[in-house]
Amino acid sequence: MKTIYFLFFVFFLSAISACSKISNFDCMCREDYPVNAFITADKASEIANEVCGCINSEKVPAIQISIIDSVGRIWTLSSGSSDLKRKNLINDESIFRLASITKTFTATVILKLIEDGQLSFDTKLTDYFPEFVNAQNVTIKNLLNHSSGIKELLMLPYILTNSTLFTDKIWDVNDIIKTISKKKTVFETDTDHQYSNTNFVLLGLIAEKVTGKKMAVLYDEIIFSPLAITNIKLLPQQQKPDFLISGYDRKLLPTPGIYEITPDNTAWSSNAFTSGALVGNTKSTSIFYHNLLLGRIIKNASLNAMKSFEQPVLNESEFLNQFGLGLFKYEINGNTYFGHEGLFIGFDNITCFREIDKTTIVILGNISSFEKFQLLKKIDKIIAL
Repeated sequence: MKTIYFLFFVFFLSAISACSKISNFDCMCREDYPVNAFITADKASEIANEVCGCINSEKVPAIQISIIDSVGRIWTLSSGSSDLKRKNLINDESIFRLASITKTFTATVILKLIEDGQLSFDTKLTDYFPEFVNAQNVTIKNLLNHSSGIKELLMLPYILTNSTLFTDKIWDVNDIIKTISKKKTVFETDTDHQYSNTNFVLLGLIAEKVTGKKMAVLYDEIIFSPLAITNIKLLPQQQKPDFLISGYDRKLLPTPGIYEITPDNTAWSSNAFTSGALVGNTKSTSIFYHNLLLGRIIKNASLNAMKSFEQPVLNESEFLNQFGLGLFKYEINGNTYFGHEGLFIGFDNITCFREIDKTTIVILGNISSFEKFQLLKKIDKIIAL
C-alpha cells in the first residue's frame, strides 16, 4: 500500500511540476557595477562574470550576493530573474527564503536567553518536552550542536507529501513535535552529531515557552531592531514581504520536473519554523552575520561557545563536518570561515565570515540546488587579491 501511495505521489508531482526549462540569462557587459574601496571595478566585474557564468552553466534563475569588509562597507550584486523565462529581473531589494541560515539567528536568540539567565546550556529537554524519548539526557547544547540524536522531521513521509501537495497548509509545529517525540533517537545523545531540523524547531518552541513571546518578536528585539533591519521576516508568523521571489526545486523532491515554491506557499515555512523559515536579502543577512561574528550582538563568551566546533563520528560531507552552536566551520582556499548554509525546497544559500580579515560573504540562490561552494571559492580568490 505504501508503494502504491508513493507511486501516486510521484505521478501527481510530475503532473503539477513546471515543464518549463530555465532559459539562459543575457550577461550584458556593464561598466556601472557598484564599487567601493574594497570591491574595485575590476573585482566587481570579475565577480559579476563568475556569477553570470554560474547562472547559465548551472541553470540558476537568480543569485544575489553581498560582501562586507572589515570596516563595514557593503557591496551587493543581484543577477538573474525570479522566473524561468527571464522576464522578471531581480534587484537588491529582492527577498529570498533563507532556509537553514535561519538556525544561526535562532542560536543567537538562545544564547542571549542564556546570557540573561533564562536558560543554560545544561537545561534539559524534560523541562519543556518531557514526552520525548531520552528527554532527560538531551540538553540545550545538544540541540544547538546537533548531538541530540533526535529524528529529522523531514524524514516523516506525511510531512513531505502534505507540504508538497497542499502548498497553503499551515502546520502546527507542536503537532509535528508530538509525533517526533515518540520516535527513538537515531544515536545515543552526545555520542555523535547528525544534522536535524527538529533540534532548532524545539529551540524556537522552548524560547517561546521561556519568554512568553513569539519568535518573530524575539528575533526583532534581540537582533533586528538593534541593527535597524526591517526586511527579514519569519513566515508565516509574519506577513510576507512584497519582494519575496519564487524558488524552484529540481533535486530534493521526487519529481522529474521543476517544482515552484511561490511567495504564497506556507507549507514549507510553517513546518520549518525556527529551523528555516526566515526570509530576507543578502544585505540584511550580511549585516547580521557581520555584527554577530564581530561580537556586537552577544558577549564574547557566548560567541566563543558558538565557535566551539566538534566533528561527527563519520564525516559524510566536506562542508558539514565541524559542528558549532548554530554555526559550521569551513576551510575555503586555505581560509577559515564561520557560517551556515541553507538548502531547502527551491533555495540554496551560504553565508560565512572570513576570520583572517573579518570579511562577510552571503550568497543566495532561488534553486535547489547549485554549486554554491564552488562559487564561494571563486569569490574568495577574487577578493583576496
